[in-house]
Amino acid sequence: MAEQHDDGVTEADLAGLVGHRFPGGTYRIAHWENWLLTDCTARAPMADDLVHPIVLFHAPILGAGTSIGELFRLGRASGRSGSVGLLGYDWVYHRPLREEIDLTVTGGVISADRRTDPDGRVDDLVAYRIELADADGPVAQITNRWAFRRGGPRGAAKTVPDAPFPPEGTPIEPFDVPSVDAARMKTMAAILRDPYPVHWDRASNERLGLGGRVINQGPLNLGYVANMLMAWAGDAAVRRLTVSFGPPVLDGDHVTARGVVTGVVDGIAHCDVWLERDGAPVVRGTAEVVAPAG
Repeated sequence: MAEQHDDGVTEADLAGLVGHRFPGGTYRIAHWENWLLTDCTARAPMADDLVHPIVLFHAPILGAGTSIGELFRLGRASGRSGSVGLLGYDWVYHRPLREEIDLTVTGGVISADRRTDPDGRVDDLVAYRIELADADGPVAQITNRWAFRRGGPRGAAKTVPDAPFPPEGTPIEPFDVPSVDAARMKTMAAILRDPYPVHWDRASNERLGLGGRVINQGPLNLGYVANMLMAWAGDAAVRRLTVSFGPPVLDGDHVTARGVVTGVVDGIAHCDVWLERDGAPVVRGTAEVVAPAG
């Protein structure tokens, strides 16, 4: 008999997710949407109709004909605080995204695996991939990894990859956020159509041991890293962001995005990047950007 947990999800159910296709559709990134999204990352609006890189969280989901809530239902998650965790992103930008352009969006679930940690807690790890194209061809591709926590909601117990810290390389000027703003999380939740209460409902977070503080969205944490890269290399320079997420960032936290250049190949700068709090990384990964002249 397939292993089953108290939420009723069997390993056969999990295996059945692989190959699931989203309905697909189109998406157009509006100016107001991009303006508010960019403001949530604590930087000035983008110029020349460029779209902030973190649009690759919600635009692919909505454009593919699904939603965050529907992804929760697909993974058989309750949607209560602590029932879903974010593991990581791999976002590829074939070309810079721009406002008011019709994008064709397709994708589906590419993997689903069950993991039991040393304490016996069970997570179902699900990855989905979505591709975006315009009239001229491919524009971007995302692969997102989520953890559906079985056996009831609980606080996050994630760690970023174990690797020497800080990494070696040529430093990039950091991007500093003295205090993460809960009001911006609420705006972001509205843009994302995100029903997950950890980002806006203080009362629901009390039982997670967070003292009623709300959790910053993963794309906002990555947004600070993207802001650092764009301030250094230019707003159209980002070509790939690959990150894993560690402990949650809470409202009021002081965080700093940092990075180092580890090499330049064919005009593309390869970077190690991270977001740190109290000297320790809470987001960590790599980036590829068009190297600035000189």
